[in-house]
Order: sequence, then C-alpha cells, then structure tokens
Amino acid sequence: MAQDYDEQEESFIKTQKGLTAFKRLMADIFAMKRDSSILVVSVLITAITGTLYPLALGYAINSITASNFTGLYLYAGIFFGLYIIQFFSNRQRTISSTKLAQSEIKSLRDRSFENLQYVPVSFFSRVKTGYLISRITNDAETLSEFLTFQLPQVVSGIATVIVAITIMFYKDFSLTLYALVVIPVLMLFSFSIQGKVRRNYLRTRKTIAAITGNLSENINAIRTIKSFNVENRMAERFDGLNRKNFKSNMKASLVASLYGASIRIIESVGIALVLIAGALQLKAGITTVGILVAFVLYVQEFFDPVVQLSQLYNSYQSSMVGVARIYGIIDYPRQSTEDSGDQRATFSDAIELRGVSFTYGEDNALRNINLKIRQGEKIGIVGHTGAGKTTLSNLLMKFYSPTEGEITLDGELLDKIDTASFRHLLAPVLQEPFMFKGTIYENILFSNPRISKSEVMELIRRFSLEGIFENLPDGIDTNIGEMGRNLSEGQRQAISILRAFVRNPEILILDEPTSQIDPYSESLIMNSLSEFLKDKTLVLITHRFSMVKLVDRIIVLNEGDIVEEGTYDGLIGTGGIFDQLYRIQYGLD
Repeated sequence: MAQDYDEQEESFIKTQKGLTAFKRLMADIFAMKRDSSILVVSVLITAITGTLYPLALGYAINSITASNFTGLYLYAGIFFGLYIIQFFSNRQRTISSTKLAQSEIKSLRDRSFENLQYVPVSFFSRVKTGYLISRITNDAETLSEFLTFQLPQVVSGIATVIVAITIMFYKDFSLTLYALVVIPVLMLFSFSIQGKVRRNYLRTRKTIAAITGNLSENINAIRTIKSFNVENRMAERFDGLNRKNFKSNMKASLVASLYGASIRIIESVGIALVLIAGALQLKAGITTVGILVAFVLYVQEFFDPVVQLSQLYNSYQSSMVGVARIYGIIDYPRQSTEDSGDQRATFSDAIELRGVSFTYGEDNALRNINLKIRQGEKIGIVGHTGAGKTTLSNLLMKFYSPTEGEITLDGELLDKIDTASFRHLLAPVLQEPFMFKGTIYENILFSNPRISKSEVMELIRRFSLEGIFENLPDGIDTNIGEMGRNLSEGQRQAISILRAFVRNPEILILDEPTSQIDPYSESLIMNSLSEFLKDKTLVLITHRFSMVKLVDRIIVLNEGDIVEEGTYDGLIGTGGIFDQLYRIQYGLD
C-alpha cells in the first residue's frame, strides 16, 4: 500500500520520541544558566508560600474558636505576608519563563533555518515547502504556552504537593491517608488515556501543516489558478483540508476535556473522604476545625497541580510532537559533512567527468559520461527534454554527487574540495531565476553584498543592458514585487545575469537563459554575455540555436548518453540529433 505524504515525510525526516525530545529541550533550556536558575528559585518560593498559607489560615480559625485575637492577628498577618511574597515570586516566574520560552523558540527557528541552508538539494525535492514552513513556525509556536505558563505551574505544583504532603503527615497521619486514597485511581486513569491524547495531537500537527502547504502552493500559483478559472475548485480543496483540521482539533479537545473533567470528579471524592473522616475525628476530639479546613485546602492544592498536569499533558503532547518535528530538521545531515573536503578550490586546467552516472531512484538520468572542460573553454549541452542536461549542470554545481564515476577539478576529486570555495568559482543563470522581495539593486547585490550602486550601474552600461531597465520608474531602485511579478521575463533574466556578473566567476553555467524572453531582450543579453565571457569558462544548456554561437564545442545528450560531439558547423547537415533539432527549430523539415 502506497504511503501518503505525511508518512513519507515522517520516514524521510526522522523525528524523536516525545520523552527524548523533552529531555533534549530541557537540556537546551538549562544551558541558559542564569535565567533558568532565576526561574527555579522563583518556582520554589511560589511553591513553599503556597503550602504555608492554608496552615496559617487553619491556625487563624483555631484562634477565632478559642477567642484568641492576638493569635488571630498574628496568623492573619502571616497569611497576608505569604500572599505578598507569592505575588512577587509569581511575577518573576512569569518574566523568567517567558524569556526562556521565547529564547528557546528563537533558537529552534534559527537552528532549523540555518541547517536548511546546508542540507543537500535533494532534500527539497522530497519535502513540500509549506510543510517545512509549518514545522518552523506553527510547531515552534506550540512551545510558547507550554514553556511560559504550564510547565512552570506544574513544577511549582509538584513542589507544592511534596511540601503539602509532608505538612499533612506531620499534622495528622490518618487523615492524610484518607486524602491520598484516590491517588492510585488517578494514576491508572492518566496512564490509560495518554496514548490516545498523543495520537490526536499528532494528527492536529499534520493537518495544520497540510493547510500551510496548500496555502503556500495556492498563493504562488494564483496566476495559473485564475488563468484556468479553477478558483472554486481550489477553495473547495482548501475547505476540505480546513475541515480535517477542525475535526482533528475537536477530537483532541474532547479527549482533553474528558481528562480534565474526570480529574475533578476524582478530586471531589478525595475532598468528601477528608470531610467525612475529619468530621469523625473532630467529634472524637482528635483534630480541630482549623486543621480540618487546612486539610480541605491542602487536598484542593494537591489536586490543582494534578488538573494543571492534565492541561500540561495535553499541551506536552502537542508541544513534544511539534518540537520533535523541528529537531528532525535540525538533525538532518548537512551536505557539507558528507560531500565536502577541506582543500581550497583552484581552477587553472580543467573540470573532468570520468565514467559518471547518476540515477533518480531507479531512473538513469546520466550513463557513463566522459567529458573534459578546459579552463577558458566554452561548451554547449544540447538535447531533447529529459536527455540529462540539467542533471549534468547540477552535478557540476555539486548539488548532487555521482552515483558512479568521479568528477575532478584540476586533477583533484571534487568530493575532496571544499564546497563553499568551489562554488565561489561558479555562477549559475537559470531558466527561471528566483527573485527576492525588494528592489532590482538588492537582488543584484545577492551574490556580492559589497558591490556599490555605482559599480552596478557601470556594469549595466558596460554590457549595454540599459535598454532593459529604461522604462522602469525608479531604475534599479524599482521594487520588483513578490517573486519579481512586477517585471518582464527579460528584466528578470537581466537581473539574474547581472547577479552572475557582479560575482565575477571563473565558470558561468547558463541553463536555458533566454528560452522565455523576447528577441530584443535576448539580443541585448547575448551581446552582454559575449563581452563578459572573453576570459571565462562557459557551460551552456540550451534549446535556442541562436545562443550556440557563444560556444566552441557542442555536446549532444540523448537519454543520458553523449551521442554527438563537435562544433556547430561540424554537426549541421550530419542527420544526427543536433541537425534534427536545428531543422525542427527553423522549420526546415
């Protein structure tokens, strides 16, 4: 049976068990020593004061029944003082827990985002963008309430229970036993329901991730959606995902409410037992009214943390599911740890592919490729769609490693060369260049943040690209909009080429750079490339024969094999694949 996407993602991005993730989270938090120490002290003060005021109230009641007003004033003052101390300790606890929680959420997001910059490119071909966004944003946010309020409250509550039980046993051993008789029932019930709670909260994390993924996909595809007039269908699909999320949350809430309500029923049984046993002891003269009142309050104080624990448990399950999913991203192996050596890249001779093969799953994209690209040489890669051209460029940019064979740079294995230094030699110009939100100038700066605006303008003039930007209201300071939607294809490609120019690479990789632009923009870009490439190495992947005049040698791929090699003039008229593609493009057949 085929796996659905959630199952595939879980098997691909390994996530830890809840308890393991919790231990790791606590280690992260206690690494912030100063803030965590302040939190622990404030929690303990809150707990101790919380256990002393019922006893002060009980003694005050005994003073009233004994008409001892001196004792009443004393214990009333102590009661008030304990509340004041608890107020300030509670305030400090909230401040410290908020700081720790937000610091940890920030750290998780920073670390997960940083790791995504270094994972292999293949990672992004297997994981949906919206699901990744949901892990880093929604899953991290589930920690906020858990760490800020619920966890400190429960820790304080547990400390309260320990101190309270100690006082209760000291004051009245037998009455304390009556108060604790319901604990086994409480524990049994809690353990019996925990699995169901966790499964339900895992389902809610997955459904909200599906919503985020669908939303991201629809916003990016809005022009396609409107072009095909499928707005209603997309709205219905989103409504279906939203309905699943609604049902998952309702089911999780129903289980959570059942747990909380059941705890309250068990609490009422415990209080009833204390009242009955206390009344009998009061009648026998064994205890006093004040101690009985204190015991009732202690039983409530004992069960309040348990109720909080039920709320924590629900939040804990949701949070641990979320944080485990984030740790899955943080722990995903980086490409640099597997495929990068420590040698600095230098290029003075050649890049060579020896017996290189590459497969996507079971599909052979390239087979036994032998190719040498000398420094300063300009080669073109031509072939039908699916021939393996882009796969070859991905291997040259070290996005993937060959399944078989080896790639060398100046005789050194590419796997032994530092990836970052190698990529400093390269600049790609892709068929669909990515545009970042901001201005044209800011997008050009992306590959070289040190270059000035005047230097960019000089490059534009030098390579005669002024005509592409001349009609824009603010020139290169024009805001391009989301994904560059305010620009033409020619303007977007010119930005991509300028981005490569300001990097001043030794090797330029062009992947269908003019396939979607108008002839005027293409001629300007062709002229700029001819000027720029005089002392550079070029790898050109193209269907457009107008660009082939940039290269010295042409490699023809077909179904992953090199089937032809030669110059433009040498391949025309041979009847081979290159000649067929040429004749089809120019309508000569």
